[in-house]
Amino acid sequence: MLARIIRIVFGSIAGVILVAAVGDVLLFGHLTIISPFSFGALLAVALAYLLTNLLAARERGEMLSQQAAQLKTVAGRLEASLKNAAAINARLNQSEARYKGLVDAQGDAIFRRDASSRLTYGNDAFFRLFGVSPSRAVGYPFAPEPHPESRAPAFGSFLEQGRTRARYDQHVKTASGYRWIAWEDFAVRDSHGRLVEVQSVGRDITDRKVMEDALTDARDSAEEGSRAKSGFLATMSHEIRTPMNGVLGMARLLLETELRPEQRTYAEAITQSGEALLTLIADILDFSKIEAGMLHLEEDEVNLRTMLCGVAELLCARGHAKGVEITAIIAPDVPLAIRADEGRLRQVITNLVGNAVKFTEKGGVCVEVKQVMQENKPFLRFEVRDTGVGVPPAKRQEIFEEFVQADSSHARKFGGTGLGLAISKRLVDTMGGAIGVDAAPPMFGETGGSCFWFTLPADTVAMAQVSRPLAGMRVSVVSRNKALREGLYMQIMAAGGTPADATGHADAALIDAGTGNVPELTVHPDPAIPALVLLTPNARGLIEEMRGIGFAGYLVKPVRQSSLVTRLGLCRRDAPAAGEDAAGPDLPPVLNGGRPPVIPPPLSENADSADPSMEARPHAAATTRAEARPSKGAPSRAAAHSKVAPAAADARGLHILLAEDNPINMLLIRELLRRRGHRVTEVTTGNDAVKAVLENSFDLLLTDIHMPGMDGIEATRAIRDGEARSGRARTPIVALTADALEAGKRSCQEAGMDGFLTKPVDPAELEEMFLMLFPGEEHSHIVAA
Repeated sequence: MLARIIRIVFGSIAGVILVAAVGDVLLFGHLTIISPFSFGALLAVALAYLLTNLLAARERGEMLSQQAAQLKTVAGRLEASLKNAAAINARLNQSEARYKGLVDAQGDAIFRRDASSRLTYGNDAFFRLFGVSPSRAVGYPFAPEPHPESRAPAFGSFLEQGRTRARYDQHVKTASGYRWIAWEDFAVRDSHGRLVEVQSVGRDITDRKVMEDALTDARDSAEEGSRAKSGFLATMSHEIRTPMNGVLGMARLLLETELRPEQRTYAEAITQSGEALLTLIADILDFSKIEAGMLHLEEDEVNLRTMLCGVAELLCARGHAKGVEITAIIAPDVPLAIRADEGRLRQVITNLVGNAVKFTEKGGVCVEVKQVMQENKPFLRFEVRDTGVGVPPAKRQEIFEEFVQADSSHARKFGGTGLGLAISKRLVDTMGGAIGVDAAPPMFGETGGSCFWFTLPADTVAMAQVSRPLAGMRVSVVSRNKALREGLYMQIMAAGGTPADATGHADAALIDAGTGNVPELTVHPDPAIPALVLLTPNARGLIEEMRGIGFAGYLVKPVRQSSLVTRLGLCRRDAPAAGEDAAGPDLPPVLNGGRPPVIPPPLSENADSADPSMEARPHAAATTRAEARPSKGAPSRAAAHSKVAPAAADARGLHILLAEDNPINMLLIRELLRRRGHRVTEVTTGNDAVKAVLENSFDLLLTDIHMPGMDGIEATRAIRDGEARSGRARTPIVALTADALEAGKRSCQEAGMDGFLTKPVDPAELEEMFLMLFPGEEHSHIVAA
């Protein structure tokens, strides 16, 4: 800056001197002020100064041009930035308009309030819902007005609980009246975590609430209807079974008396028809319970071998009446016990085996249980194979539907309601399994027939010990019935034994005596080979005759696998010495061509108690309804034992208290008990039963459930309480009722009862109930019915 000032001053002085010199030359014609040399120097300096300024001006011009260019570039960039900003601003305006339109267009009410509950924002739906305008609402405190009977959390209360979001339903007042709104509150915070606003989103759910109320009312009505239906079923079960108890009970008592052949035929027809009617009633009750969703499964520890043998024994009389044999085989690796509903599992097996016996005219029925793997999980597969009429392929799917039969024509040979398989399918599905039917493979030398099967998860409780007790033992089976022969061979092989031909070498022989009450032997036992005779339960009275023929022992059909193994083991141990001789009946000798000798029997005097196949089987006192369902036309168990011998006069029977208000039922039960040598004391009310038990000593109380005043369940509770207070010994109590529903049975168990007998009382079930409750009593006064 200083240099520039110096140049300006120096240039000005030089310019003045130069002008003066030029004026001096013009005035005087020569220089008078300064010398020519000075003038030349001054001129040179002036020219230099001028040149310098010109160069500086040029540089400044170039610099200004550059700066102008730079300014122009900057101006272009600013202009582009302004255009971008304008575009962004336009997009923001569009987005805001779109968001606002989206928020305003939806039906949910959205609004925001600050920490003081003042309204800061609301969409159009909010203002329409509550009928307010933005100018009169925004900036003022706002809270929905709840219905007087509605309760909702206070504003911001969820924040005190440490939550950022809350959902609740509220019945609030709106422009359209009181409506149900589902609110969702959300806390909006700044970057420092301070509460800025609370956003609320509300949806009108009044229609949904109305529907929920309607569904609730419908559910309550359905539950009430279900309870009414349950009550109706229980009442109908009781009311139908009560007179049926009299009809069947008296018919059974009649069968235990001396009757002419035609009278016995009529009495047996009454019994069979009544049992068929009970089967129909039980099926209808079960189906009604399943349809009403009242089916509840229990978790029991089920011994499969005991159950399967029990079902086979239950149905053997029905099969033997037709000449049909039943065999049961359980694979060695099948668990000893599983967890399942014992009653329902027995019902399914009984239905399938009963159907197989029903539709089989000759041959036999084989029940087999084995373990299989499905999806890497163990399952049990139950198969019921028969040599009957079979099921057409077109019917194999629909046969499990309600009221469907393989032959539904008017000319069908076999009756039935078509409910048994439908109930079985529902039960198996509920238990987590599957059920189906296939054509039975050729077996027992027969073709045709069916193979019904079902699977269940193997929830193992106790594993079976796999063993081969009959290893190395050759056993022959002689029977006219191929089904029985092949079924026994399968049992022998399952235990490790080897089937042997009747004419070849064998270590033991099983000889069938037919299915009648009188043994029908076709061969003599070989004196060199221990032989066991296969008898029906009705032919046990001829055991001594069989011993006289030369048999080492006997087995009762259907043969239990455990009894078979035990008896054959005894035969192996006590094999007779050769050369012993005795005389026997003149039967065709087949095994050795000679007459058999009498072999000293390795049995105790009490054959019934010594035979493992005839051991006490106390399962009927708590038996399910499915076990006691004979099909139409099947011989009743009362008919199988046509006459009961009166108990010995000196036998000490049980002292039983009978509580029953129906005189016919009282007469029936009293006669059943007295014919078996028991002493009976009778009362007609629950109050009298409680008083009698607490003041006297009884071996057993048989009580009806439905009695005037105090019923059987209340009486049982009162007796158990009295025993607990006084320290008296516990008196066994067995329910005697026509209520066959599971709820009734559970009520009896919860009250403290020890057993349950369903009317009409089957004498065989009554006997087995005694065996269960009094296993140490002499059998002399527990006579088979």
